[in-house]
Amino acid sequence: LLSTIATAYPQAIYCWLRTFLLERRDPAYNNRVAQRPGGTAEGGEASKVPATALAFDAAKEVMEFLRQNHCNLASEMEVLLTEVGSKFMPLPEERLLAVVHALLHRFYKYPTATTSEVPPGLKRELGGVCRACFSKDTVNKHGNFVNEYKADFQRDLDPEQKETFPETLALLTERLKAWKHTLQNNVEDRLASVLQLEEESPMLSNFHPLEVEMPGQYFTHSETQPDTHTKLSYLGADVHVIRRHGSSHRRITMVGHDGSKQHYVVQASLTPSARSDERMLHLMRHLNCLLEKHKQSCTRNLLFHSPIVVPVWPQVRLLEEDPTYSTFGEAYEINCARYGREADVPITFFKESLNPVFLGEVTGSKVMELRLSTYRDIIQSNYVSENVFSQFMYKLLPMSNHLWVFKKQFMAQMALSSFTSAVLYLGGRNPNKILFAKNSGKILQLDFHPMYDAMGNLEGGGEHVPFRFTRNLQSFFTPYGIEGTFVACLAATAQAFTALNSPLEYHLAMFFRDELMSWPWRRQTQPGQPQPQRPELSQMVNANIKHVMDKVQRLCPEVPKDANGNLLDDLPKRAVQMGVLNLVEAAINPHNICRMEPTWHPWF
Repeated sequence: LLSTIATAYPQAIYCWLRTFLLERRDPAYNNRVAQRPGGTAEGGEASKVPATALAFDAAKEVMEFLRQNHCNLASEMEVLLTEVGSKFMPLPEERLLAVVHALLHRFYKYPTATTSEVPPGLKRELGGVCRACFSKDTVNKHGNFVNEYKADFQRDLDPEQKETFPETLALLTERLKAWKHTLQNNVEDRLASVLQLEEESPMLSNFHPLEVEMPGQYFTHSETQPDTHTKLSYLGADVHVIRRHGSSHRRITMVGHDGSKQHYVVQASLTPSARSDERMLHLMRHLNCLLEKHKQSCTRNLLFHSPIVVPVWPQVRLLEEDPTYSTFGEAYEINCARYGREADVPITFFKESLNPVFLGEVTGSKVMELRLSTYRDIIQSNYVSENVFSQFMYKLLPMSNHLWVFKKQFMAQMALSSFTSAVLYLGGRNPNKILFAKNSGKILQLDFHPMYDAMGNLEGGGEHVPFRFTRNLQSFFTPYGIEGTFVACLAATAQAFTALNSPLEYHLAMFFRDELMSWPWRRQTQPGQPQPQRPELSQMVNANIKHVMDKVQRLCPEVPKDANGNLLDDLPKRAVQMGVLNLVEAAINPHNICRMEPTWHPWF
């Protein structure tokens, strides 16, 4: 099957097949070592090595067949992917800023009192960071960076420097804040926000392919005709640097022969869950077919936004991104910068207020009372207003007609994301992970994939709300938008997925099968725990499908009928969208919101 596709549509599988080979190269090598007399595969994975080697050999055979039949295309694709994967990486200062930003959020989430000593686990993590950021390879390649930062960074944050290492978690957090502020200023002041392609990659600046197509033209659910596809003409001269919440990425522009443009962000240092994001986007494309065929969802133009993802290396990929993208958290950071406030003040206040809980001084029901009172103190103070996001959008879209169109589309997109979060337990919706296009209202959720427990069942990561619907979103939607557009879109989505002869169960079966097959690879299992076999895998898939379908059914509009299917004469005085209303009520309940992590920004 793959050989046939490689013959007729080589670019439909080239990038994914190439990345698959790079990912499975080491396991295949371990298989060859294990087959030698006295050889042992690394990691003790002898049980799954034969299947891994078989898959690698089959993929290699298909790739060789593709390159033989499409020599020019393969050479052009290799030049493009190799240059993109090597020339658009973050600089050492940008990587260090991302590490400090991640460490700071890690400390905020750690369940330890701020007045306590730094836990041993965090010390080991800091020690590893100090060694990794200033390794021998970094010293050889970036000597000026090492000379500027290494001594001061290790003096302040290296646990081996016992004389200067902070004694408490609060002092360590303050030092991380200082480093974050220093690195952020240095990155913004010293490094350019727009780079030139001819300086970053001279080869790509002169790259004019003949057979390479624009990405994403095989994702449609219609017959493809490669002869009519748009070809890649050249890459844009400007390479924009996108800096958001400590991370830095390069955005390149691909220009087609018809003048069309596509913008892609080069994402590096991907986690193992990045493949889950791609599977989730693929599932959304299939669900869009169901939404298009249902009357209520089609009337409301309900469609998931599923941007194009192109894998380059196992740790690098291209993600389609509109230049007008912004995050939900940027509105809050801009508001804090305007009034000279530190963005992390509410988090610090929340952590310090919960010190009695971590020290064991407050137990039982009083823990909930303390969290709720602290949450109310934050929202009643001047830390965070409920109109921050509304003011951000009002200044961005001053025309009332533009604002109305944006708000309607934004509410519909939030309804789709909220529905998916609720039925698949997709948590971790921090403000920094919600991207939206300021010109269209389309929403892209980052790290949007389900989590599983030790038995392979869906779990929500300990979150107490079905989806994110905090104060600023409620204020921007207004009560009319919540009860009208938002609730109606949620109910219409559930109705579309449970329509007669809906193939939702089959789409979920394929999705959960692929997810659970790759789940043992990216989850740290207990020593000696066996990998799920095929019968167990089938049971886990069916259990998750049943659980999801039951939740979707509860969200459907329910019209009371008698045993014969006829409407009752005396209808009960309750809304037909009761399932959705109960879900929204759980999402806005302060008792549930205050139990979230401080980095989730429940007050925003």
